[in-house]
Amino acid sequence: MGFVRKTLGSLGDSVMFGRRDSKEQAVTDAFGSDSQALIAESGMAGKILVNSLDRVVHLQRSAITGYVDWLRSKNPEASPAEIQDLMNKHFVRLATGSGAGAGTAAAIPGIGFVTGALTISAESLVFLDAAAFYTVASAYLRGADITDPDRRKALILVALSGSQGTALVDASLTATSSVSAISRMSPGNVREVNNQLVKIALNQISKRMKQAWIGKIMPMGIGAVLGTMANRKLAAKVVHSTSESLGALPSAFDTPAPSEDEVQESVALLASQVKE
Repeated sequence: MGFVRKTLGSLGDSVMFGRRDSKEQAVTDAFGSDSQALIAESGMAGKILVNSLDRVVHLQRSAITGYVDWLRSKNPEASPAEIQDLMNKHFVRLATGSGAGAGTAAAIPGIGFVTGALTISAESLVFLDAAAFYTVASAYLRGADITDPDRRKALILVALSGSQGTALVDASLTATSSVSAISRMSPGNVREVNNQLVKIALNQISKRMKQAWIGKIMPMGIGAVLGTMANRKLAAKVVHSTSESLGALPSAFDTPAPSEDEVQESVALLASQVKE
């Protein structure tokens, strides 16, 4: 699966580094001028949030669906809840970033693109990239429409915002879950909700980053242990928040699990599209 990691890595690089000149305009288009100022004032937390959203929002849909299909092909009898449990474990391993756990997660199609260089300065970016990807994949597992960039942003921001984000979406439109509510919103309403969600998410992220970074300035050994514990705690919060905000999983899949050959063909097609 090495070519999958290279493919998704190239895609991530093109999103991160190929459009720097238009970054400020992209932020304005996505969240509005008021939130653009808020993001700028938030310093590193704001930059990390924008970069993570940008990477995952522009990631091809087939990269996300390919990951879910890969899990199903390996576990053809698994229910949606069982597939979600596997996704939870993969995310926690990647987010924790310790030893063999991170190496195993990096080999999973669709996730390898977020591993990159695991330096201290990049760890929070890796964590949010992983959280954003995990959230969209979890939403897809629940039947959400993940083709629209603004709706992807909303799904990610709701999960990162916790109960406050869920309450905001629920207040915007009566629905049984955030997935259902976001899918029924008009494009204008989605953008308006995103503009409010980003403020909540930035506040949450800033708090979590400060807590996690405390361990990174401790002596070697102690800092590593505290950093791992902090990342695991943050990952558990994201898993819980995602479950609460996205709502219940379907009891069964509507379609049979794809074969491993079908998944390989899908991944190969993605690779050819990126090269073009």
